[in-house]
Amino acid sequence: MADLTKDEIRAMGHAVGLEIEDPELTEVTYSLNALLESLDAINPPGLNDVEPLPIILPPA
Repeated sequence: MADLTKDEIRAMGHAVGLEIEDPELTEVTYSLNALLESLDAINPPGLNDVEPLPIILPPA
């Protein structure tokens, strides 16, 4: 997986109402890319063959 760019991180932040500016943007970009790389490393074989279960919420 290719690393996310600062512009992509800024756009994702903006989409959820966060304005991430330098120097925090550099740190957030580094941290998020490291997290994604770590998550990719624990991808168990056959995970993509499992059908997701629907989320059923109890009535409120």
